[in-house]
Amino acid sequence: MKRQKQTHDSIKYTRKISPKLGLLGFLGFLGFFGFLPSALKITDVILPFPFFFFAFFGFFGFYYEGKMSGTMRDERFEANAYRASSIANKTALSLIILTAILSISIFRITDAYVFVSILIAVIGLGFGIGTFLGQYLLYRFENGE
Repeated sequence: MKRQKQTHDSIKYTRKISPKLGLLGFLGFLGFFGFLPSALKITDVILPFPFFFFAFFGFFGFYYEGKMSGTMRDERFEANAYRASSIANKTALSLIILTAILSISIFRITDAYVFVSILIAVIGLGFGIGTFLGQYLLYRFENGE
C-alpha cells in the first residue's frame, strides 16, 4: 500500500472573515422596537415580530470567528467545536424553557399578546446567545484563555 502525501489542498482550514463583521451584532438592539407600541400606548397595530431582531446579537460571534480565521480544522478543533456548541445550545434552550415555565407558572401571564411577545423575544435572544456563545467558547477552548 502506498501512503499518499497530504497536500495543502486536503488540509481544511476555517474560513477567512474580518472580525469587523462582529459589529453587525449591534443590529440586535433593533429588537427593543418591539417594546415601542406598548411604551407609546399604541393599540391599533401591535406586532411582536420586532423582537426577532434580538437574534442579531449572535452576529457578535463573527468577531471571534474572524480572530480564528485560517485555523486548521484538526481533531482537537472539531472536538472543541462540538463541546462549545453543546454548551451554547444547552444554555440557549435552558433560557427559553425556563422563561416559558416562569411566565406561565410564577408570573401568571394571561394576556396572549404579552405572552407571545415574551416568547418571541426570548427565542430570538436565545438564538443570538447560542450563536455568539458557540463562537466565543470555541475561541476560548482553542486559545486556552
